[in-house]
Amino acid sequence: MHYRIDAYLVHGNPRLQIKEAESGTVRLVWDYPKRPETKPDSEQALAQSLATEEALHKLFRGLFLLTTTQYLNSQVKGD
Repeated sequence: MHYRIDAYLVHGNPRLQIKEAESGTVRLVWDYPKRPETKPDSEQALAQSLATEEALHKLFRGLFLLTTTQYLNSQVKGD
């Protein structure tokens, strides 16, 4: 199974989209959270930092699941 990875900016924010190469089925969409301008020590800045960290975890969790699915499919098919 091959994937096509599209990375681009939406209003200055990074976006990643992973699709199956043959069917074009979207397997993962990830948006980096927009950072509002805040003071570094504000509660809003802390909340944004946590949202950013959570978004990165979501990306890597999705990539892990795609890799696992690909591996299991190859084991079932006997590749």
